[in-house]
Amino acid sequence: MSAAGFEDTQITVALVAGQTLREQCLARFLERSGLGIRTVALENIRESLLDPNRAVDLAVIDIGEHTCRDPGIRTSLAWLRDALPGVPIVVVSDREDWSAVFDALDLGARAYFPSSLGPEILIETLRFVQKGGTFIPLNALINAPLHRKQPQGVEGRRTEMRGLTPSEQRVLELLKKGQPNKVIARELEIEETTVKVHVRRIMKKLNAANRTQAALVAQQMTGAVA
Repeated sequence: MSAAGFEDTQITVALVAGQTLREQCLARFLERSGLGIRTVALENIRESLLDPNRAVDLAVIDIGEHTCRDPGIRTSLAWLRDALPGVPIVVVSDREDWSAVFDALDLGARAYFPSSLGPEILIETLRFVQKGGTFIPLNALINAPLHRKQPQGVEGRRTEMRGLTPSEQRVLELLKKGQPNKVIARELEIEETTVKVHVRRIMKKLNAANRTQAALVAQQMTGAVA
């Protein structure tokens, strides 16, 4: 497999797993992928933070059969968000049900990767997330209930969507396609900093924890009011 996906630049992945065997197998696979990936175990993350030349680029947390609502997993996610602000988090899980996916996104994950998918797809997912993208398994999107966590009813959804400015709506349409800020800026011919402002406002207006959840909420609202 070519290293061109990561542009020949070594990246550091903070790796957290509940079982030592799973963690060591995942670490060995990533480091031998030929993509210049270096893994850092949970106990060594703080040490890496002290070295500016070893900045963490991605965080991967393998939760096995648990969900992100389990106290121990939730604590680990909170610790990662606090220790690695702004670093994308990828959740690897044995579960593929929509509620588990939604819980991960709700708690700040950028991607949800089912362990049933092939390892080469995991590499592509990490590459995509590193470049600003998001990943959600297709089956979870297909089976997503339209009314989850939207108790205000159809009229409330229409009101929230009408609260977005035309510029925010255009940005949201590209968010729903999983486009990163750079691509959105290029498509709309605006500055990337302007895109970031729009995204923050969209998240606030839709009461979303992150950009991925904002896109999913918008899809649910669209389906509910169609």
